[in-house]
Amino acid sequence: MSQDCLLLNGNGRPVSYLPLSVLNWKTAIKLSITRDVIVIKEHADWVVRSPSVEMKVPSILMLQSYHPFHSYVKFSRTNVFLRDLYTCQYCFDIFEKKDLTMDHVVPKCRNGGSNWENVVTACKRCNLQKSDKDIRPKVEPIKPTLRHLIRGHQIDKSNFPDREWNKYIFQS
Repeated sequence: MSQDCLLLNGNGRPVSYLPLSVLNWKTAIKLSITRDVIVIKEHADWVVRSPSVEMKVPSILMLQSYHPFHSYVKFSRTNVFLRDLYTCQYCFDIFEKKDLTMDHVVPKCRNGGSNWENVVTACKRCNLQKSDKDIRPKVEPIKPTLRHLIRGHQIDKSNFPDREWNKYIFQS
C-alpha cells in the first residue's frame, strides 16, 4: 500500500507511530469527503478527476476530535524485534525480520512464559544452538515503554511524499 497521506489525531500528532499512521490516496479522499477530518495540506501537484468533480489529493489530514490511544506496548513478535533493534541477543548481529525468531530465555518446557521479561530476539542459528539449554542473552529482556520503541525505530524521512510531514512527526 502506498503511503500518500499522513493521518493526525485531534491533537496534531500522528494517530500511531508504530506503524506510522499513513493512508493511501484513495482512503484519504474518502475520509475527506465522508468523515470528520480536517484537510491540513494537499499535494501541490496531484489532482484526481471524475466526470463531475476535480479534487486535490490530501497530504495531511487531522481528525476533528482527539481519540486517546493507550501508551502501553502490546507484547508481539514485531515489538520484541523493535525493542531489541532487530539484533540477535546472543551473537549481537543485526538481521532482517525474516531471519529472526523469538527465543524463550527460560524455555517453555521449563515453564518459561511468553512475556517481555522472558522473550528475546534471536537469529535462527543461535536459537537452534541454544535449544533448551540454560544460556543467558547478552542483555536481559525488559518490558519497554512506547517511548523506548519509538526511539529505537528509525523512520525514514526520505520516503515521505511531503517534507511537511517532518514537522508533525518529529515535534518534541
